[in-house]
Amino acid sequence: MTRVAIYVRVSKEQQSYTRQVKELTAYSKSRGYKVAKVIAEKISGARNNKDRGGIQELVEMVRQQEVSKVLVSEVSRLGRKTSEVLQVLEELTEQGVSVYVQNFNMETLNPDGSRNPIAQFLFTILAEFARMERESLIQRINSGLAEAKRKGIRLGRKPGSVVPPAKSLAKYKDVVQLLQEGKTIREAAAICKVGTATVLKVKKTMYSINSN
Repeated sequence: MTRVAIYVRVSKEQQSYTRQVKELTAYSKSRGYKVAKVIAEKISGARNNKDRGGIQELVEMVRQQEVSKVLVSEVSRLGRKTSEVLQVLEELTEQGVSVYVQNFNMETLNPDGSRNPIAQFLFTILAEFARMERESLIQRINSGLAEAKRKGIRLGRKPGSVVPPAKSLAKYKDVVQLLQEGKTIREAAAICKVGTATVLKVKKTMYSINSN
């Protein structure tokens, strides 16, 4: 039975990835696939791969040969930086893992494991479109911020709204302890029942404090 990983992503905490999971799970069932893991994260697709716990977990599963396919609803779910998306694609392709993109009903590898040149080409184009879409959004936001500033509207966080690093680590003290014991991000997340993105954030906070 083909083992697959479902990867879903939304950019904001208040957004939901339920629809992505539901549709990709239904697709897996219709094809007779075994869903080994649903990897979900709430993080901007513009972040680098090294800062995304979900992507790191996905790549690690592929390297451990735990799955032979990765299912995503659309290319932009993997990211909105063309170079970062293609980096993930190349890693998966080298490991012989095909990426299925639902909204185009295409896979990056053929049934015999060879590269699908059309899918690879479309993947590059779609990743570039995602990047351009994000840049256009940023331009609109910046324009709106400039207009608000011109009108004298105060922007930014309210004083005291940022959580101090020490308080953040205290909130996840069990995660801190496991990381100090040498547990991996995936292991700590599973034991503490939190997302890998949370563990990654805690690890970065620990590093920031220790380097000061």
